[in-house]
Amino acid sequence: MEIKLDKTYNIDGEQIDTIELDFEKLTGRKLIQLEKDFKKENKGELILVANNAFAAKVAAFCAGMREDDILDMSGKDFTAITTEVTVFLNS
Repeated sequence: MEIKLDKTYNIDGEQIDTIELDFEKLTGRKLIQLEKDFKKENKGELILVANNAFAAKVAAFCAGMREDDILDMSGKDFTAITTEVTVFLNS
């Protein structure tokens, strides 16, 4: 799924204005590993269906980016990305 970003970002020297979320990369095993990593990093915090921090972690994996790249985007772009992940996770 391609998302058109509101702003252009310099990621590793490359200007990007779209992000590709490749949900096909996800497996059940990978989702569980991402969940374990999230809980470890967030002191056991439960993952709610609409948890933006967890959605950012999943988005970073699906886009082949660092999580910080997603977290540093504008609120509008961050919300657009995490919303699409949340919709996927709820489908």
